[in-house]
Amino acid sequence: MTAAVVLVTTAAHSQHSPAIALRDGAFIVTGLQLPPSEPRGGWGTLLLVYAGTGNVPPLAGSYSAETDRLTFHSRYPIAAGVRYHAVFKTVTGALITRDFDGPTRETKPSTRVEKIYPTADTLPANQLRIFVVFSAPMSRGEAAAHLRLEDAQGRRLTDELLPGQELWDPEFRRLTMTFDPGRIKRGLTSNATIGPPITEGKHYRLVVDREWPDARGVPLVEGFTKTFSGGPPIRLAPEPSQWRITPPVRSTIAPIVIDFPNPMNYALLERLIQVRRGGIGVEGVVSLARNERQWRFTPSMPWQPGDYRFIVDNALEDIAGNRIGQLFDIDIFDKVTKSLDRRTTEIPFQVH
Repeated sequence: MTAAVVLVTTAAHSQHSPAIALRDGAFIVTGLQLPPSEPRGGWGTLLLVYAGTGNVPPLAGSYSAETDRLTFHSRYPIAAGVRYHAVFKTVTGALITRDFDGPTRETKPSTRVEKIYPTADTLPANQLRIFVVFSAPMSRGEAAAHLRLEDAQGRRLTDELLPGQELWDPEFRRLTMTFDPGRIKRGLTSNATIGPPITEGKHYRLVVDREWPDARGVPLVEGFTKTFSGGPPIRLAPEPSQWRITPPVRSTIAPIVIDFPNPMNYALLERLIQVRRGGIGVEGVVSLARNERQWRFTPSMPWQPGDYRFIVDNALEDIAGNRIGQLFDIDIFDKVTKSLDRRTTEIPFQVH
């Protein structure tokens, strides 16, 4: 392991010998008398931290300095089962080193499936996506082994969900799985010969195995099963003019409510509708109800009388992948989709 650092001569002698400690995930050198400004080349010329053994580069991260101490925060959390090697160079050029073990690896299951979306018990035959939400970050590349769709007799269905398609949110807590679009879109060979992934009137189970490891490598607390039946397809694009809006009461923080004719894509619904007043966004919290057929916005401050607007991104989808003004499940022989040049739709409302 290379531990050489650049000697910085602006650091003054201290009455105490420097000591290196690991506290709350940060590496801290105490017993110092640091210069008032960062040395040439940065604090990394004084303190470096390595993970593992061998000829490895130092960890990336940030430094903070006080008069008597220097602290290094790794860009990534300190990992269980990893040995860390910290090197500090004194003003005399002497190296002070110390090794640390990462936190004890947790083996007790604590992660669980919080919810599977859509939450309704009946899903349309042209359902496009399934969302699995976990309580903590999960491991990747495990969905094929630990998530499956079954029919009413418990037989595994292998061609409904796209294989190898694991789409995660940045926190690796929400998994998006997609039904085969080739079996959804009318006029395509797969749709005509095999049929849609979900059949109207049939019953299904989406099963998440308990053995699915979370990001720590520990299995889930318990497995999870969502049962649902197939319903008629949704072949109408979302139309904001058909949404029912329940305005709030002035001087309260009562939510404003939008009710939709069909369930909407929950992940998009949480972020593609904004409330503005005079061009300024209104701060608040979004919640969903009625199996994603209702959007509720509770403001941080009481409503003031005046004119407001919803700003709706036209990329908003229902659960069949139909966007505002644009069908996903299109009969290729029918020109049923209208073109939208604008990216957003504005819906005015008033608070009296």
